[in-house]
Amino acid sequence: MKKNYKFMTCHWENLIYINFQVQPELLSEMLPEDIEPDTFDGKAIISIVCFEFSNARLFGCKIPFHQYFPEINIRTYVKRKDNGNVKGIYFLSEMVPKLMTFFTGKFIYGEPFSLRDLTISKKENQLKYIIKDAACEMSIEAEKTASPKAQRWTEEQKFVIDRSLAFCGKTGKNSKMYEVLHQPWNLIPIKNPDFVIKRIKHINSTIQNILLQRTPESIFMTDGSKVEVFKNSFI
Repeated sequence: MKKNYKFMTCHWENLIYINFQVQPELLSEMLPEDIEPDTFDGKAIISIVCFEFSNARLFGCKIPFHQYFPEINIRTYVKRKDNGNVKGIYFLSEMVPKLMTFFTGKFIYGEPFSLRDLTISKKENQLKYIIKDAACEMSIEAEKTASPKAQRWTEEQKFVIDRSLAFCGKTGKNSKMYEVLHQPWNLIPIKNPDFVIKRIKHINSTIQNILLQRTPESIFMTDGSKVEVFKNSFI
């Protein structure tokens, strides 16, 4: 693997993960040709991940009017078919409220971005992410009960969090790969996590049904940090 260039730095903070286990074959046909679902105890995992995005710089330049906003993405976990040790994240949807982020992500980097009416409400230790527009309506919230602390991750948390590669690309074609580097993240103890999804029409109908009808296996939160994003390729 060859590290080509760093094209973005930013901060990701207060990440909430909502995790659903599914049969791997439900996802296989949605992925690029050269990757396949990675599994945990025989199941693939789909996660809804909410976080605060800030201090963005693209090729070292600050992005005007894009220094703070919430993001929600829907992701699954994959590995390369020719080398199962190369594992990462594959984004099924990336939802943002900022036009430039949407345009750059979707039309320049080929990621599945959509422009959504997405806001965040913060009150003391309570965080609530809200989307409400014609295609999507959801709310996700959690309350912090203590400061971030280094603690032993469960095997599922390690499977979800401990990934430094991200893949993108269309079905039937080979994927592109990015590397996301950051310091180790800590878990944040939470209570009363809750989420409501009323509609999510802009994604694959199979994923819609999973998120609308199933109960998640787990919900947890990490603190986050500064991240550096590199474009990578295999040689």
